[in-house]
Amino acid sequence: MLLLLLQGECIELYLDGESKVCYFDSRKLWEASYGTKGSITKKRRLVCTMRYCLTQLARLGLTLQVLKTAFAAGLAWLVALLIPGSSYPVFAPLAAILTMQVTIADSIEKGVYRVLGVIVGVTVGGAIGSYFAVNTVTIFFAILLGISASTAFRLNPQITSQVGVSTLLVLVYGQTSGYMLGRIWETMIGSLVAVLLNIAISPPQASVVARQAVVVSIRQLMLVLEHMLDAPTDTEVSLLEARQMVTRIEKEHMQIIQTAHGFRYTPFQRRERKAMFELVLLINRVEHISIQIRGIARSLVDLHSLPGQTYDFSSVLKDVRLCLLIFARAVAANDAEAKEAAVMAVREMRANFSQYYYALQHEADTAPEVGAIFSDLGRILDEIEDKFPALNAQAAGSGRLFPGIDISANE
Repeated sequence: MLLLLLQGECIELYLDGESKVCYFDSRKLWEASYGTKGSITKKRRLVCTMRYCLTQLARLGLTLQVLKTAFAAGLAWLVALLIPGSSYPVFAPLAAILTMQVTIADSIEKGVYRVLGVIVGVTVGGAIGSYFAVNTVTIFFAILLGISASTAFRLNPQITSQVGVSTLLVLVYGQTSGYMLGRIWETMIGSLVAVLLNIAISPPQASVVARQAVVVSIRQLMLVLEHMLDAPTDTEVSLLEARQMVTRIEKEHMQIIQTAHGFRYTPFQRRERKAMFELVLLINRVEHISIQIRGIARSLVDLHSLPGQTYDFSSVLKDVRLCLLIFARAVAANDAEAKEAAVMAVREMRANFSQYYYALQHEADTAPEVGAIFSDLGRILDEIEDKFPALNAQAAGSGRLFPGIDISANE
């Protein structure tokens, strides 16, 4: 995994879980790793240089999306001029600008909506313009008819707005020879150019950004657990924070899904596409973990309201927080050593949880919420365990929550 952070005239790299610093000058690119310097490979040199250049351009507002949009407009104009009989090439770059989106899926959707809207608008405007003169009343009824028709057929709002624009333009300029067909044809050219260019130039290292977002989400869940430890009586605030984290992670989940879906339409970057779909499954696990933490916070609120009963869950909360920390490191490093550490942590936490719950079972009048808390704790370990297949074979055939302990009686 490669993460680059710009710091002055150098770039800090987190490569395979190890912090390195690359210094840039006009002649050499050196790598400092824990005080030692050495030459780096050509591939890493190229990646560092490209990242550095993109960062400098982004400071000037020349982001990759801006460059792609401008290039798509110019290329669409060129393609439109090369096609014989193209009378209105200006609509090709216009369509390219409006179609170019951040993701490939959004560009395809935007292009389809625009072409459909132009076809409907040209049809309505051309039909009315052929029989009536252009005036206030004609424009009113033409726009009314076009938009109402698209609304009645429950078309996307983007199509509806495009229908109105195309209807108006055809009414005013549609009497010119070849305008209506040219309008449709140039729109299709511009949309196609934008989609193909977006496929060819996909955002670089999207999986790196997504993986870091997953790690950040896990660390934010650790902060929720930390608040439960620091303020054990402030259970309402902990519950509120847990609920907010569930909502935040759900949004992050949807963003990663949208990014991953964009890679379905490109034959390039197969490794990146595979990594993105793996991260979709990973953020889904993190979302499930957030739901379990919310359940723990809810149970703590209920326990706090019970008179005469106090329970100390600080030890198990510290354990699950430590387990999430190791899990976050395993996700960030994505190597065998970090995964093995996560495997060992899950085993250790299961043993600790079993001992603690076994001791609570011998106490009289154990509240049902205690069983609910340990059920949620066990499901958190299940989500981490299922991420690593090495544990699945060993856990098969045994109780997944706490082997040898029946917690269903207290739920």
